[in-house]
Amino acid sequence: MRRVLIAAVLPFVLSCGSGGGAMTAAKSPGSGGGGGGGGGGGGVASAAVDIVDFGFSPTGVTIKAGTAVQWSNGGASAHTVTADAGAFSSGQLAGVTGGGVYGGGSAGSTYQFTFAVPGTFSYHCSNHSQMTGTITVTP
Repeated sequence: MRRVLIAAVLPFVLSCGSGGGAMTAAKSPGSGGGGGGGGGGGGVASAAVDIVDFGFSPTGVTIKAGTAVQWSNGGASAHTVTADAGAFSSGQLAGVTGGGVYGGGSAGSTYQFTFAVPGTFSYHCSNHSQMTGTITVTP
């Protein structure tokens, strides 16, 4: 499922140690509204990975260089998205909180990273070692 994050994010630039190119990332806490919608064209291409229970879905994604990947935590537990080789790290992504019988609650946090250089990027959740995934970036 593709999700579009409609929130202001503050991007920052991380340099890739092995490729010499730049990659950018942004982290945003979830908003309470949920929803989302289709992209309106233009901008950076994107792909989505859901964090469901104790796994990434899908576990493998192939994208073109310049594409942003957004991870969305849809479970109740906190997770991370941490590159095995250190190219990116989300920090703790809060899980969904329920609002009880009165409603409310909040969506889980999201993390977005733009892959600017080709390569294979393995990643994991630093909280749960069984959670792994791979992003393959083509030219």
